[in-house]
Parts: sequence; C-alpha cells; structure tokens
Amino acid sequence: MALVQYIYTSILMTELSAQNAFDTSTMSTKICEQFGITGRVFANRQKALAITEGPEEIIAKYFQSVNRDPLAQKILLHVQRPIQTREFNDYSVWLNLGQAFEFSRSVRKLTAASLESAWPDNLSAKVRIMADAYLDPEMLAA
Repeated sequence: MALVQYIYTSILMTELSAQNAFDTSTMSTKICEQFGITGRVFANRQKALAITEGPEEIIAKYFQSVNRDPLAQKILLHVQRPIQTREFNDYSVWLNLGQAFEFSRSVRKLTAASLESAWPDNLSAKVRIMADAYLDPEMLAA
C-alpha cells in the first residue's frame, strides 16, 4: 500500500480549555496509534499544524474525519504527497497550553526549547519549511 504525507493547518471556532485540548489530543494519539498513523501535531488551544503519514487510504479517511469536525472553523491542506518512507516513527501531539500542565508520553509540552526534540533526524526540507513558517513565537511561547 502506498504511503502518503499530509501537512495541514486548522483553526477552531473557539479556544479550548487546557483540559479539553489535552483530552482531545490524547484521543487523537490513541486513534492514530490504532490505525498506524505517524506524524506530529503542534498546537495551542485554538490552532494547529499537523503532519500525518501512513497508508494512503487511511490518511485520506483520517483527514476527511478531521475536516468534518464541527469545532473546526478552517482546515487548509497544504501538502498531500506520496512518500517512500515515513519520516516519523510514532505519532505525538505537542501542546502549548499557556499554563502549567501534566503532560504524557504522547501529548507533550510545546515550547521553543522542546521543539527540536519533536523532530526526527531525517526531517525533510518540505516539513521543516512548513513548520518554520507556522510555528511562530505565539505558538512557542512558554
């Protein structure tokens, strides 16, 4: 089965509470682990950059379900491309909640200092460029 990578951004209609953002992210990681999806999500309480990869049919269905989320105001698919091998060996969400919070193995704290540890060694230029453009100081503020 052919592998694909989707890179998309999303904006929610309203800002989530820290607990709701964490719970939603935890559910997302469980679903992605169940279906063999790898990648990263970088988010605050209202917007996110997502990189998902895996079998084409699964990623397409996952993106369709994300696109139907009633909380989402806007979802933009920036990149949809075939890949030979996965860039990520797991799926995790990196959150900037703007407050102290107890994170987990798959839902981690996003700061300027933690960002580098989120990336694999073999990160493609395309992903790096998208991330650098999207992950501004607001997204990375501690």
